[in-house]
Amino acid sequence: MKIVLKIGGNEIDDPSFLQELADLVAQARAAGHVMVLVHGGGKEITGLLEKLGLDIKFVSGMRYTDSPTLDAVEMVLSGLINKRLVKALLRKGIDCIGLSGVDGRILIAERILRDGNDIGLVGKVVDVNLSVLTAMVEKFAVVLSPLAVDAASTTSLNVNADYAAAAVSSALRSDLIIFLSNVPGVLKNGTVIHRIDELEFIDLRKTGVVSGGMVPKIEAALAALKGGTTRAIVTDNKGAINVISGLPGGTQIVA
Repeated sequence: MKIVLKIGGNEIDDPSFLQELADLVAQARAAGHVMVLVHGGGKEITGLLEKLGLDIKFVSGMRYTDSPTLDAVEMVLSGLINKRLVKALLRKGIDCIGLSGVDGRILIAERILRDGNDIGLVGKVVDVNLSVLTAMVEKFAVVLSPLAVDAASTTSLNVNADYAAAAVSSALRSDLIIFLSNVPGVLKNGTVIHRIDELEFIDLRKTGVVSGGMVPKIEAALAALKGGTTRAIVTDNKGAINVISGLPGGTQIVA
């Protein structure tokens, strides 16, 4: 199978999470699966901005990214976090390579507005350079940071990691995309909802069952499915191991 894993930024500094992730990837690679890991890092980006004394601004839930902020984003995502993940996989004996979407123009993006408002150097992926990506995944587990290149200016653009993962999964026509979380799936009254379609998602948002960071995960899952991905799951490391092994796990999103 071709599998895309989207890794959230809240657990990436947790050694136990990294160990579990490495176990998951090792098991998948041993079974012959092709893997791309797309990661975020919002918590550590905010931490660096605070240390540097730079303004932190959000517009309709998205980080406003000016040039100094973009420098910090690239430092954290393509440097610190990307290489931390690579080293965790290498310690497990996994052949892997860490890249950003800028490398080889893997992710090509255009600047976007948020609810009609300027949010700076933030983009959405409009194209994926499959020739580079497929050449890499034939040999390595690819760890990809969600920085993209603006086709018009060659400027780097900050891209939401959930949506970047969906774009990669769509381009690869992957068999499976998993949005890794710190919970076993989408929860309602503490119980995992095993299946959510688009209409149910709308209702769950209205009632507040789905909120915060779970919203872009499900939006991105739906986008991936509509773009050609076969299956989309939201779950934690344990659930992901079950899913890759052919067992039930997490919340399946259905377009």
